Amino acid sequence: MHILGVRVDNLNLEESLDKISSFLADGRQHYIVLPYADFFVEAEKDSEFKEILNKADLSLADGFGPVLFSPCFGEGLKGRVMGVDLVLALFEKFWDKNSFFLFGAAEGTAQATVDRLLQDHPFGKIVGMLNGFVADSAAIEKINKTKPEILLVGLGMPKQEKWIAQNLSKLLSVKLAIGVGGAFDFISGRVRRAPKIVQRAGLEWLWRVVFYPSRWKKTWRSVIIFPWLAARSLF
Repeated sequence: MHILGVRVDNLNLEESLDKISSFLADGRQHYIVLPYADFFVEAEKDSEFKEILNKADLSLADGFGPVLFSPCFGEGLKGRVMGVDLVLALFEKFWDKNSFFLFGAAEGTAQATVDRLLQDHPFGKIVGMLNGFVADSAAIEKINKTKPEILLVGLGMPKQEKWIAQNLSKLLSVKLAIGVGGAFDFISGRVRRAPKIVQRAGLEWLWRVVFYPSRWKKTWRSVIIFPWLAARSLF
């Protein structure tokens, strides 16, 4: 289905993992996007970004907004596939089968994320990590040197999606690249994740307002601009 011209696949987490298994086995390169409300707002004004989203091999709704409004654009989405949950599920399923590389976030965050992931699977195949403030050439060189199969990119939207689109073909070993947004911040514990009851109620925006007021712009775009764009497109 399409929401505001952006394709979204109607899969739950388990179905997504099955699809990813086939990606890892077919010998081709793939990338996954995880759009939440702010993605759709950005795509309205950035045609390049919208095209990258629509060319993704899999597009899974990370946010509550797309799920809430999806019945207005066709079939209702089954639910959210949040970046944090996808990263944890990927590592749980493929830690001993496929090699991982983490790229993004602030200095030390990727390492803290690796430490957290390896708590349960100390022999997991994490072959490298980089913070998000290195030059593209240096990142490409290190990724190619360590030869991961799964690349998790946490550079924030839309930078991470554009980075993947521009560079995936240069990363010879990578079978799957995923833009995971702030997943490293949450997994590492450097940013508090909203409680499950808040997530299920779709009130993460209120959690951000209270605990992370500096992120007001994202909240504004998700809570005000996205619903307005959705309503405008319908009426």
